[in-house]
Amino acid sequence: MIISGHSFAAIWNGIDLAAWLVDGHALQIRHANEAAARLVGRSVADMEGMPVHGLVVTPEDLIFWGQSHAGIAAGIHSHTWVRNMHSGNLVPVDRRVLAIQASEGDPADRYLLLTMQDRSEHEASQRELESLLSELRATLDSAADGVLTCNLHGEIRAFNQRLAQIWQLPRELLLRRDDAAIRVHMESQVLDAEAYRLRLAAIAHEPMLETTDILHLRNGMTVEQRSVPQLIQGRPAGRVYSFRDISRQAEVQAGLRLAARVFESSLDAIFIADERHAVARINPGCEQLLGAAAQGVVGRLVTTLFAMAQDDAEFMAEVRQGWEQAGFWEGELRLRQEEDEHCCVQLSWVALRDDAGAVAQSIGFMRDLSVQHAAQKRIEELAYSDVLTGLPNRLPLNKRVAAAIEASRGHGGGFAILFLDLDRFKNVNDSLGHPFGDRVLKLVAERLQGCLRQSDMLCRLGGDEFVIYLHDADAAIAESVARRVQEEMLRPFMLDEMGFSIQCSIGMSLYPQDGDALDDLIKHADTAMYRVKERGRGSYGFYQPQMNAHLLSRMKMEHAMRQALNHGHMAVHYQPQVDMATGCIVGAEALVRWTDPEFGVVSPGTFVPLAEESGYIVTLGAWVMEQAVKEAAHWMGCGTPLVVSVNVSALEFRQAGFVERISALLAQYNLPARWLELELTETVLLQDAQEMQQVLDALARLGVGLSIDDFGTGYSSLAYLKKLTIHRLKIDKSFVGGLPGDGGDCAIVQAIVSMGRALRIGVVAEGVETQAQRQALQGMGCDCYQGFLCAPAMPAADFRARMAEPATGAKRIAKR
Repeated sequence: MIISGHSFAAIWNGIDLAAWLVDGHALQIRHANEAAARLVGRSVADMEGMPVHGLVVTPEDLIFWGQSHAGIAAGIHSHTWVRNMHSGNLVPVDRRVLAIQASEGDPADRYLLLTMQDRSEHEASQRELESLLSELRATLDSAADGVLTCNLHGEIRAFNQRLAQIWQLPRELLLRRDDAAIRVHMESQVLDAEAYRLRLAAIAHEPMLETTDILHLRNGMTVEQRSVPQLIQGRPAGRVYSFRDISRQAEVQAGLRLAARVFESSLDAIFIADERHAVARINPGCEQLLGAAAQGVVGRLVTTLFAMAQDDAEFMAEVRQGWEQAGFWEGELRLRQEEDEHCCVQLSWVALRDDAGAVAQSIGFMRDLSVQHAAQKRIEELAYSDVLTGLPNRLPLNKRVAAAIEASRGHGGGFAILFLDLDRFKNVNDSLGHPFGDRVLKLVAERLQGCLRQSDMLCRLGGDEFVIYLHDADAAIAESVARRVQEEMLRPFMLDEMGFSIQCSIGMSLYPQDGDALDDLIKHADTAMYRVKERGRGSYGFYQPQMNAHLLSRMKMEHAMRQALNHGHMAVHYQPQVDMATGCIVGAEALVRWTDPEFGVVSPGTFVPLAEESGYIVTLGAWVMEQAVKEAAHWMGCGTPLVVSVNVSALEFRQAGFVERISALLAQYNLPARWLELELTETVLLQDAQEMQQVLDALARLGVGLSIDDFGTGYSSLAYLKKLTIHRLKIDKSFVGGLPGDGGDCAIVQAIVSMGRALRIGVVAEGVETQAQRQALQGMGCDCYQGFLCAPAMPAADFRARMAEPATGAKRIAKR
């Protein structure tokens, strides 16, 4: 026996490994130990002598034991099964067969040592481990975050499906498990790939570092990347990355940040209240509107912010009703401010409800209505009053007159309408500028208001036109007021140290005889006013029915005037200017004349003011200027050069390019500038100083002469005589007519002549009709004169003929 001896038997039966000693030839079991008996559920005695095939339970085992002895005895280690006869269960085992030589040199003594190790616990542990791994895999794949683990060298150990979804990893990369390709793909998905690559490298150099990064992917997703070291027995073995899609959270946070910025920077005042309607927070706009810091407001009930007629309970009931019906309440309230001030605000109060539908918070938006209310008030003022003077306009006048007409139907009575227009006020605007004119209008409004009773009304319709409503007035009262107005206007005004007087023309109409509606009464008063202007201005008059026909005639005249140039009805006449000392003609004034087929010879005193009022004077003046320059060039070409004087209105003088047009005319007709003289009124010289100075300097550089027409009759100021290049002063005929008998006229003329001599400025007297006047002027030292004594203004052909006469030619001396 190969198994003998008590010691060896004890060892044989004491080992935990199941063992059988098998005859190598017969393949019969010779011996089995106790472990083998327990494994297969048989007694040792039952197994001794049993063929080894009795242990076989699988086809593979039959094949195994059917091999040659050498094949069986090769020491192959394999997994197989045996059946436990006691339980009937198959038991997994590790099987090994070794060849044993019982006695040296005797082949018949060959045995096989068959051992089996029970694998039941091992396989149970393996199955449990696989189950745990499966659960772990399922858990990872079910996680909302993407997970990736790697070792310290950056080699990927594991990742879940969510990672693949977030990073849009292609399937082929996952199947190949190509770490480098996976990392390249992940880096390419980040907007700033280079920064991400550097960040990963920095993390790899710090094994114990815990990191959190926000990544912005090219697909628009925002990802939070967190990484922690993977520790084994407290030492870093790798790194675990988690990736969470926070796109929605980022969007919400961005929205919250935006809302916070809007809250803080909104121009509207905003407050947030809790469920008790106590202020929880206010923005800077609310602090500014309240005039109080947040700490003094937070915690107060919203209702305490406002001054309300109703009590808090009623107000909150109204607010809740708005919340129930529309989700908000809106209305105007008076907001309490510091120092007991109040302001009107538009409050929009919105309820914020929780999931249960209860009001959890509320938010209020307040907009200061102070500017809006002021604007509304201003609009109402503009609708009913004149912007410049603050006087009532047409609307309140309409209401006042309508009320007066309605009242008169019950008890009779009447009223008067006065239409007032400032004479030649356009010259003030044209010469001194509109800002100066506006200030004059304010002074006029104050003067007019002082002439009226409390029951009367003064209105400004626009420009320099005013309308006066005289309550319960007849013709006598209307005339008395008109006279008082005239007297007040003649009283000198003072503005910017300049003294001046203003005339006005007043037309009057009476209710009910001149009309039963305001429009008719104003129209008729306007007609009467124009009639006053035609009679010489500076007076007043009542409306007469026949005036309408006259107004129509005036309109026809204006139309005819505008057609006169095209039809050849206008002409330029020339009045000689004579040297006092020599009696020689030294120049001529160009004067426009109009002969109309319907109106006949129209006086310049009639159509020139009409042209100025309508603005046609610019066209007419340009035509006269060209005719005069053309005629002066003709005189020079004939060997008799003379200075031609041309009147220039304030409106012409202010036209852009005026100097350039004069220069172009002189060049066109080849006339030296010294043979042209421009006659300007004093009002022209008193316009915007800088602008006027530039134009006059340009004319002086051009060589054109400048004279002041009607000196002493306008807004006289001696300052410009010193500052400006003025060549001549023209004494108005109103001062010449009284010579030599009128002492006042003599004194004025003497003063003008003396001043001219002192300033080395020539002096020309207009309207000289008698030898006595000429002699008086010559005695005072006047340089030149013009008027009927020498000759009236005559057509160009007649003037040429007169200059060609031998008698006059011998006395003619052309000089400046």
